[in-house]
Amino acid sequence: MSAKDTFADPAHWAVTAFATTSFMLGFINAGLISPSALGIVLPTALIFGGVVQLIVAIIEVVRGSTFGAVVFGTYGPFWIIYGLYVQFYAKTVTDGGPTAALFLAMFAVITFYLFIASLRTDVVLAVIFALICVALILLAVGAGTANASMTKMGGWITIIFAVLAWYHAAGGVIASTWGRQLLPVGPLGPKEKK
Repeated sequence: MSAKDTFADPAHWAVTAFATTSFMLGFINAGLISPSALGIVLPTALIFGGVVQLIVAIIEVVRGSTFGAVVFGTYGPFWIIYGLYVQFYAKTVTDGGPTAALFLAMFAVITFYLFIASLRTDVVLAVIFALICVALILLAVGAGTANASMTKMGGWITIIFAVLAWYHAAGGVIASTWGRQLLPVGPLGPKEKK
């Protein structure tokens, strides 16, 4: 019996966590709610966005899913780093804009090659990765240049990809109980090779 036979697919849990945390921060970046809402976003980022995705990354390693392990092993630490930075270190950094821009830009690079890998999964997931990449670039430029319009656009795109990610996760969870795919995602190719 393989690990894939003994473990349920945890990816839907991790995608739900990523989508939820992203949606909350997207609302702040889009200017829809006050930045004071970071008080609830940070613990959500650390626990739901961060720890949950790290747990899932480990399970994905055991299941033999390189793509899932790298995705969740990347975005889990992203949220933990973000939460810790904002909570404890941002006030000590004198050039906060360029520092945040560097952080976001590095994750945009990683997201770009994850987007390339996602082109062998399904349409919805590929669109999500494309939008994450665009959002990270806009947020990096917004942070680095103190351009509020770029940050707002990045926030709106974050909200859009978060909703799509919820849809994707819901499709997987619903399929697990109904025994068939009810929410179409548009397969693009065969599953990843191990």
